[in-house]
Amino acid sequence: MNEGTRGRLCVLFVDDEPNILAAIKRELHSWALKKEIEILSATSARAGIEILEVEASRIAVLCSDLRMPERKGSDFLLEVRERWPEITAILLTGFSETEEIAKAVKAGISSFILKPWEPAYLQAEVEKALDSWKLRREHRAWSEQLQDELRWAGEMQRAMLHLDIGDTEGVEFKLGYHPVANLYCGGDYYDIINLSKGRWLVLIGDVAGHGVKAAFVTGILKAIIYPEYIKGTYSSRFSPSAFLSWLNARMDSELSRVSGFLLTFFAGVIDLKRQTFTYSNAGQTRPYLLSGTECRELAVSGPGIGMHHDMDYPEVSEAIAAGDLLFFFTDGLVERGGREGACGDFCLPDALRGQAYGPDFQKRILDLARESSGRADFEDDVTLLTARIG
Repeated sequence: MNEGTRGRLCVLFVDDEPNILAAIKRELHSWALKKEIEILSATSARAGIEILEVEASRIAVLCSDLRMPERKGSDFLLEVRERWPEITAILLTGFSETEEIAKAVKAGISSFILKPWEPAYLQAEVEKALDSWKLRREHRAWSEQLQDELRWAGEMQRAMLHLDIGDTEGVEFKLGYHPVANLYCGGDYYDIINLSKGRWLVLIGDVAGHGVKAAFVTGILKAIIYPEYIKGTYSSRFSPSAFLSWLNARMDSELSRVSGFLLTFFAGVIDLKRQTFTYSNAGQTRPYLLSGTECRELAVSGPGIGMHHDMDYPEVSEAIAAGDLLFFFTDGLVERGGREGACGDFCLPDALRGQAYGPDFQKRILDLARESSGRADFEDDVTLLTARIG
């Protein structure tokens, strides 16, 4: 290699016959000059590996002979596939050995060229392999950029939804948020807001879909809920029902022209002084109240946000006492393990009753749901929020 070719893409040919390599270089000379491609050659698999160990970052295409005395081309290509999977491989052979060609196919060859070849065909196959390598590289760069942007969106969403609730004397809150793997962000919304001493507003919602589209809607929710509604209710009795009616009208106005929009939402107020939990539900998965050995679903609910323009949501108050646990969740938890509340492979009420509350309570519930499905992770965003009354 000279200074003039340093940094150029390369095509590596491996063949134990020097006259074959000379013919290839001669026939591809004009094409390589025009494409600014450097042609490299090796007379054995061992020599080919030595070149790859130095120049693999520049080698786009590898063309190897099948029959070589030291090592078969198919075995050589399998090693290259394992060590440098990004390289596009071509098999060059004068034999039709089915077993060896099948092995080469396993090694990921893009094509094979039979000896003797037509110069135009040789050039066409090498150029096709080079184009394939370039497309894969562009796709890989695009995927990496997309992953970076998704990671950034996830970081932004976590920062935006970050809970900073300060002193929570009388109630212990714990949150677990698990977006779909590799999407980093999602459509689950959660918030805990101190309305006054001993009064806490719990919000949890779920935007249909995954990734950035759903996360964008959670951003809108975060931007409007507190400043436009909750900030003005501190000095008055907060009504979860009135809040959901407002949110329904507000989001209908905001997103009425957006196709496929669906939002479910839950709002509840923990009042330690009155020892009540007052809630309203717009189609969100129904939470559970664990009191002693009893696990009861808070079943009152209405339609999701945006389904009807004008909605009056029902509002219910439940008595709560020290030691009670409120368990809120999004539907990603039960979609994998079985129907919500259903006693199949995964029965959420049984799981809640069977697990003593502690630091790893949420992790144990998640593990049970995963085990019941036989899969490593969830297919939808999962948010768990627990409130333990002191």
